[in-house]
Amino acid sequence: MSLQSSPALGLFAQNFKRARKRAGLSQEDVHKLCGVAASYVSAVERAKRSVTIGCAERLAGAVNVPLSVLLTP
Repeated sequence: MSLQSSPALGLFAQNFKRARKRAGLSQEDVHKLCGVAASYVSAVERAKRSVTIGCAERLAGAVNVPLSVLLTP
């Protein structure tokens, strides 16, 4: 299965970007909070990179939402 065809990854990407914007954070802010490259944050938001559970938890924490919110349609 390619990344583009993964519904869960697309859902996570869409929900994460929405949550980041609601939190008033830039991708650079998330990069600093999570310790991941800003380019990685961008790729995650475009569903071009998959995420580990640990990284997904850090990203959710950065935007102050439970991980389950980022995985819910």
